[in-house]
Amino acid sequence: QPTTPATSTSRTATVKMTTVKEDAGEAKRRKLEAKLTGGSAPGAPLRHNQQQQQQPKQKQKQAPQKASESDAASGEDASGGEEARGPFVCDANDVIAIRLVLTAGDMDTAELFEPEFTHQIFRDDETIFGYRDLEVRVFLQAHLFKAFVEVSYTEKVASVLNPADDVVAMLKKQLGDDVFTDRAAFLAALQADAAAPIPAGGGEVVAEWDSSSGGPSARGEAPGGAGTADVEVEAGTVAAGAAAGAEDGCKDTVRVFRLSDAEVWKWHARFEPLTLFYIDGASALDSEDERWLLFAVIRTHAVTGAWRLLSFATVYEFFVYPASTRGRLSQIVVLPPFQRRGLGGRILEAVRAHAVARQFHDITVEDPTPQLQRLRDAGDVRALAGRPGVMAAVQRCAVAASRLTGGDDAGASKAALDLPAAVAEEARAQLCICKPQMRRCWEALLYLMAKKAKAPDDSPAAAAFSELIIRRLTVLHCSDARRDAGSKRVYPTESGFVMMRGRGTGGQATEVEEDSEDKADPAEVLADYFHDAMSNLAWLATAVKI
Repeated sequence: QPTTPATSTSRTATVKMTTVKEDAGEAKRRKLEAKLTGGSAPGAPLRHNQQQQQQPKQKQKQAPQKASESDAASGEDASGGEEARGPFVCDANDVIAIRLVLTAGDMDTAELFEPEFTHQIFRDDETIFGYRDLEVRVFLQAHLFKAFVEVSYTEKVASVLNPADDVVAMLKKQLGDDVFTDRAAFLAALQADAAAPIPAGGGEVVAEWDSSSGGPSARGEAPGGAGTADVEVEAGTVAAGAAAGAEDGCKDTVRVFRLSDAEVWKWHARFEPLTLFYIDGASALDSEDERWLLFAVIRTHAVTGAWRLLSFATVYEFFVYPASTRGRLSQIVVLPPFQRRGLGGRILEAVRAHAVARQFHDITVEDPTPQLQRLRDAGDVRALAGRPGVMAAVQRCAVAASRLTGGDDAGASKAALDLPAAVAEEARAQLCICKPQMRRCWEALLYLMAKKAKAPDDSPAAAAFSELIIRRLTVLHCSDARRDAGSKRVYPTESGFVMMRGRGTGGQATEVEEDSEDKADPAEVLADYFHDAMSNLAWLATAVKI
């Protein structure tokens, strides 16, 4: 049946709009990947000593165009280019510029940086409506993080039905109602707060080093903590490198605070909104919970005493039966002007040092990004490589694997390379490395040992190593919910029910509903994860030497 002209036009417009959205989404994905990898191609190993230069984006201003109020209000396609969405709809990530300042002179000279995410502050599609040539300048005190917001534009929509977004009000919802909007008042606050001390008496110093030398910490250095690999991790946005800074006459310290402290909570509440800019899906912490810890990297000038915040991380203390504590790293952020200077690795090692000193059971990480996982792997593998007992066990397993033949059964191959229980316990007790993470590190140590010995890639030992990785990935990503539920029993109580795992036959068996539609092929899922695991091991071989 022929299509009417009106229907054809509608379908063409829909196709064009969909194409614009897809192109915009793909461009944003490539932009984020380039920033995450410091400019390397997606999936390619990051190079050592790769420096990132933060430069403000050049905003292209178009000549003013006359547009009807209805066109401006509709905004057309808000996720496409400026031409597609209208001149009064702009990308929030592009129009916001942030500066960290300590003095009035920093207002014009401090390094500019931009947010990565703004959907939790402005519109879901990260746009701001109602302005032409909009510029939003956010100035934050580099130590106490009091904020000043300055907004400028050439034209603003004057509509009652579709008013322009209140940019300052949207920012105040996250930055707090005490945000400055008057430059003179903010400059007066800068001068008044110039000699403000570090909150809560400066907290507890866990590690320290001279920022100009980037040498090892003089206090609380974590076991095995040497340098860290040159890696940047965003969302948590984290960076690690060969040196921790380049300012003469300054000392960097990692300090730990309790968020339940009223003074610390007030301070943390001012810079916590930065997580919304750099961690996708970040949420505010419950400051009233006494189990939250704040780790802060602070740089102090030796002569003037002026200090500033460079990086921070939050850790939650979980109870572990019968009388221990598990630390879970929740958020970690290195502020953009200080990325790629070793601070990500420093703060991770400081968390480990604190956990070991407090005799934590182990440390886990909440939903780590691939880049953060790489940074964590590098630090843990380097720490393990410094323990003679662990490396002796790696060598024994490597020798046993080298003796495998093509005729050996699966049991012999498994026994040759499996993680010994004693090694896992040593890593937990001495380095606070949890068992799932230790399995990853064990594979990395075996891989590094094989590369050092120049072992062939097509040997029975190589096949056994592949099976070792596949077994771990199968348990982690392809578990059978019905099988796992088989040993669980539900026992009713007066207030509800209790679920327990056991070998008995009492209680009621759990029921599992599985959705078979759109279920991925387990073999394909494993293949993808195996490829990622091998890529990570290849990168570790370039970042860590044993």
